[in-house]
Amino acid sequence: MILAGIDEAGYGPLLGPLVVSATALEVPCAAGPPPEQIADLPCCWTLLRAALTRRAPVTKGRIIIADSKVVHHLADGLKHLERGVLAMLAACSPEPVISAGQLVALLGCPLDSLAQHPWYAAYDPPLPWQCDAGDLAIARNMVAGALARAGVVVRAMRTAVVPEREFNRLVAGSNNKAATLVSITLGHLHYLHTHFGAAGLVVGVDKQGGRDNYTGLLLRTFPEASLKVLLESESGSSYALTEGTGDQPRRTVIHFREKGEGLFLPVALSSMICKYLRELHMHVFNRWWCGQVAGLKPTAGYYLDGMRWLLDVEPHLARLNVAKADLVRIR
Repeated sequence: MILAGIDEAGYGPLLGPLVVSATALEVPCAAGPPPEQIADLPCCWTLLRAALTRRAPVTKGRIIIADSKVVHHLADGLKHLERGVLAMLAACSPEPVISAGQLVALLGCPLDSLAQHPWYAAYDPPLPWQCDAGDLAIARNMVAGALARAGVVVRAMRTAVVPEREFNRLVAGSNNKAATLVSITLGHLHYLHTHFGAAGLVVGVDKQGGRDNYTGLLLRTFPEASLKVLLESESGSSYALTEGTGDQPRRTVIHFREKGEGLFLPVALSSMICKYLRELHMHVFNRWWCGQVAGLKPTAGYYLDGMRWLLDVEPHLARLNVAKADLVRIR
């Protein structure tokens, strides 16, 4: 059975990219269709407890995999994010990750739209960014050992990094920011169902904009599948998709939940990938802009500080040949 998760970071800010990521882990289980109830799923934190934890303090050199907001607010939060993401990535990609651009490419994200922005194109920082390389190597070995002992396999880690110009194009096309996030999320879900549904797939997804009903969206995304509604309520929504006949039909159970990072380790890992990539790209963003505008203070890109930053930058946009529509997100 495959347990997967999808999450995002950067939905609300004024500046910088939106990041939406997905992960998938193969876990040992009895043969048959995937369980339809969350309570019946194996707990990946328990299976991998020798190497991973979901709570601080982090002891015995273990790696924290949890809600990225929680991890980021820890002391050395960026280091914990990077350590978790790169250690888990090493389990499914033997290629050593030496730069941010290579990392994004390994996670399946095309670099073309990022390259259209000089602040992302001008600098490809080496990795690891925050971690000590020796400590990261120890973390990789610890994760590899725990996965092998538990019989767990990291099957996929992928992302969509949506920079400002592409974000604005997508939002303008639908006239709805929430629809843009849903579209990218459903793209990940389609990939997971297509590649892993035959093995029996369960996907945890963060609730999309407070929505409770996903029936129409799922039927449009999977027109050849039959859909069973398991739950639709304020507490969460769950569905079972079945597609195809014969020996290996694709069967996917999808759970939309708020704070899914606490229920599904793959959602927590996806959350960490998103936050890490968002922070890494804001580091690159600020490095370029602070090099162009003397005395400019960096920004995290959220609305109030983003407006402060924008007031400082606007007088320089013409000189730098930067269109405001390529810099500021429209919603």
